[in-house]
Amino acid sequence: MAIFKIIFTTTLLILVISISTVFSADQPKTASLRVDGLACPFCAYGLEKKLKKVDGVEKLEIKINEGIVILHFKEGAKIDESLIARKVKEAGFTPGKFEIDGQSKQEKKEMNEHKVTLNVDGMSCDGCVSRVKVALSKIDCVQDVEVSLPDKKVTFTCTKGKTDPGQFVDAVEELGFKAEVANN
Repeated sequence: MAIFKIIFTTTLLILVISISTVFSADQPKTASLRVDGLACPFCAYGLEKKLKKVDGVEKLEIKINEGIVILHFKEGAKIDESLIARKVKEAGFTPGKFEIDGQSKQEKKEMNEHKVTLNVDGMSCDGCVSRVKVALSKIDCVQDVEVSLPDKKVTFTCTKGKTDPGQFVDAVEELGFKAEVANN
């Protein structure tokens, strides 16, 4: 099994290098994404199938050992971070930090990424914490969910500027907990 992994990884690396040489004349915009849960070439293949369906993705590189995906976009393509995060979740992985290379300060501002904090009553164990994390992670714009059981708080990043905070409260309350948006 270890030999298969080495052969597959080496073949994938050679393929990526070959493709990158062909497309190196035009420098498209790239983005890197942390992906938690990547463990083997089969994981990478499943993720690759999902991400190749995203409009504008010209090619991608998956670094299994580092848990990083590098996406190369066609010139002028719109990069939809929430769609990419959703595709990662559909493949069974947890999306993490997302960075767009060469992005101007204005473009970053337009993404309207902001922190949201919820006060949550009724959580009593790690199982509760896990349920809240999973429920919020299913919402497209939600990333980097952190739950503090002692503080009864949930903090996460929302990547869309105009979102209804009620959807976050509803997702938690559907689990049987009392939730409200904290005054930030």
